[in-house]
Amino acid sequence: MVLGVGKTLFHRLVQALGSPRNVFNASRQQLMQVEGIGAKTAAQIQKFDLERNLDREYRLMRDTGVRVLTLEDPRYPPLLKAIYDPPPVLYFKGRVFDDVSFPFAVVGTRAASSYGKIATERLCSELAQRGACLISGMARGVDTLVHITALKENAVTLAVMGCGLTHTYPPENRALKEKIIESGAIISEFPMSTKPDRNNFPARNRVISGLAHGTLVIEAGEKSGALITAHFALEQGREVFALPGNIFSPKSQGAHNLIKKGAKLVDGVDAILEEFSPEVQQNLVAKKNDDEKIELTDFEKLLLSLIGHEQHHVDDLIERSHLPAADVLATLVQLELKDRVTQTDGLWHLARFP
Repeated sequence: MVLGVGKTLFHRLVQALGSPRNVFNASRQQLMQVEGIGAKTAAQIQKFDLERNLDREYRLMRDTGVRVLTLEDPRYPPLLKAIYDPPPVLYFKGRVFDDVSFPFAVVGTRAASSYGKIATERLCSELAQRGACLISGMARGVDTLVHITALKENAVTLAVMGCGLTHTYPPENRALKEKIIESGAIISEFPMSTKPDRNNFPARNRVISGLAHGTLVIEAGEKSGALITAHFALEQGREVFALPGNIFSPKSQGAHNLIKKGAKLVDGVDAILEEFSPEVQQNLVAKKNDDEKIELTDFEKLLLSLIGHEQHHVDDLIERSHLPAADVLATLVQLELKDRVTQTDGLWHLARFP
């Protein structure tokens, strides 16, 4: 909370002086012996009103139901603790998340195409069904869809915020934030009242990748924040995956560049899971056998074959099936109830990978 002291200086100060309390009790000369601490930062530490600021922070936490984990807490997530600059403090609301099975991050563009939305829903749905805990940043676009899909599958999802937990960003995700808290957690390394400043988000991205065994990028431009998360994952020694897209779309350039540099091309969930050790995979649930599911009628099988792996307007399906419009619409509704098809932007497509 001291102006000028970020995570790097925090670790240096505590390592040099033994504890946070010793830092506040240190002399100006002792502080300035620590690498990176100049006269200005030393003065900020010494004039910091510890009791008043702590009282205010604890009061905000108590009023909002937020809890805190420090690096010394045995419940601090082990994967995050293993990165080179773990957050000294994690604020969270929801469940303690040190024991989640197969934590996996999915990030992407804020303006996903229909293809990106479909891929996000299908991949995240199957990952959730297999027991993955899906991690993202609750930003607009792909991040929001990751959390929504996890919630639909009754899976644990973690949202890492780029602001203090008294804020909701983006504001339209307030209801989503509350739903995430019910089954997972919202997380931040920033003090409670920190506003969603743009400079906070790169730091937030390293926490997203640090909490996870791997990170999947879905649609990202050449200067996307999702690429920052992927680069952090690489630095942290974690697996990086990317979804291929339209070669003519700017939204695909970032993901394609990652693939060129060695990220794993994802054409299904198996492409992700096969990269992990048996020890990691043992936390996964066995894949459901689709042959044991509800049988399909002849009309339903016909429409599924016409849909294939493309998106179709209902008028196209009516024309190609040579069936009455009412029968096509009724059959699509039945297929949707059986979780075989869904709509995105008014177009029908398969709800999951076969």
